[in-house]
Amino acid sequence: MDITINKTSDCQATLTAVVPAAEVASVKDGIVSAYVKNARIAGFRPGKAPKTVVAKRYAEAIKDEFDYSIKSDVQQKALDENPELKVLDFGTPELTEQEDGSLTLTSTLTIVPEFELPEYKGIEVTVPSTDVSDDEVQETLQKYAESSATHEVVERASADGDIVVIDFKTTVEGKPTAEYCGKSVGFLEGRDGHWVSLTEDRFIPELPAGLVGVSAGDTKDIVATMKEDFPISDLCGKEVTFSCTVKEVREKRVPEISPDLFAGALPGKSMDEIKEMVRENMKASKERSNDEAKADQISEKLADQLTFALPADLVERENENTVQRKVYAAIQAGNYEITKDMDALREEAKAETERNLRVYFALQEIARREAIDATNNEMLEAITNMAEQAREKNIKSYIRKLQRENRMTGIRLSIITSKVLDLLARNAKVTVEEK
Repeated sequence: MDITINKTSDCQATLTAVVPAAEVASVKDGIVSAYVKNARIAGFRPGKAPKTVVAKRYAEAIKDEFDYSIKSDVQQKALDENPELKVLDFGTPELTEQEDGSLTLTSTLTIVPEFELPEYKGIEVTVPSTDVSDDEVQETLQKYAESSATHEVVERASADGDIVVIDFKTTVEGKPTAEYCGKSVGFLEGRDGHWVSLTEDRFIPELPAGLVGVSAGDTKDIVATMKEDFPISDLCGKEVTFSCTVKEVREKRVPEISPDLFAGALPGKSMDEIKEMVRENMKASKERSNDEAKADQISEKLADQLTFALPADLVERENENTVQRKVYAAIQAGNYEITKDMDALREEAKAETERNLRVYFALQEIARREAIDATNNEMLEAITNMAEQAREKNIKSYIRKLQRENRMTGIRLSIITSKVLDLLARNAKVTVEEK
């Protein structure tokens, strides 16, 4: 196997590999032979089916495994022959079969640009104390009790904290809202048996405010002005009238904090034991939060010391990912205005993208210096977790899918990055804030 690598820019290089026909045949034969041993084909005893039959039956899977094997062998040899080469991503290799049976592999590599790595051990970070006070424990117990509250029907006027059950319809300028908009408006078309909590409502604040002091059987019109960023553009800034009929008033009743409240989850535990368990869980949660805070601060302080240039195409590609994350987070928070000027958003996100890329390069260089890598067990654990989240039951098939999508390198680098940040956090100079 002959490999040639040519650096084309500070962050890119081209890799060309020629795999001789004999090596191609040997790899294919080894994969087919492995399939023969486990193949179950009607008309043949297990492990006795002819190679030609097995090769045809499992052609797609064999090709996937062959491609991955060749690519992996080329990548490993490229690293072995070029120890100074710092590859972050081998790209998407292309395999071309030649007339003589040999293969040519070409790929564009993303490599670490040359830069001076700052001191990365002993970075100063500040985190809050992980001590848990009695008041914090009591507050957590109270929140649990609140989540177990019931809402009982009461014969009185509604007050703050109650639930009011209503039937309602809406109109705009005297017309049913759907008719006014000329389309379905979902919730705003009206509901029967709708529960309204008489607490602050940022979505339509006039509704709970207008239902304070009502009783079962009352009717009331409540006018609400839709915000300028309301999801239904036809209603932005418009007055919507909610015509409400009150069905019930329900009072929130919070159970007493006692061992009985926790009997289902913690049977037989005393209140002192329950408090201690809550304290330990809260402490563990604070420690996890501090670990994240350390990683964030370390990344920021590294970024402040890294100023090397980045290739424009890499920044542009990664910036799209940054922008999409920002858009998704904003929409989840109810901010639909963010999509109105995508060019401005891209420009705003660019500085963050560049900082993230520089830190990423630095972390990979630290991994190289500290000989940090992802073990096979760590890879398998990560892939298994991904398969569970994707509801993929066949791990082998899922791994082949990841290989086809060229995602294995990304998983490995993600594990390495996490391990490097753990190393830096362990070696950081930590100041704990006073409570």
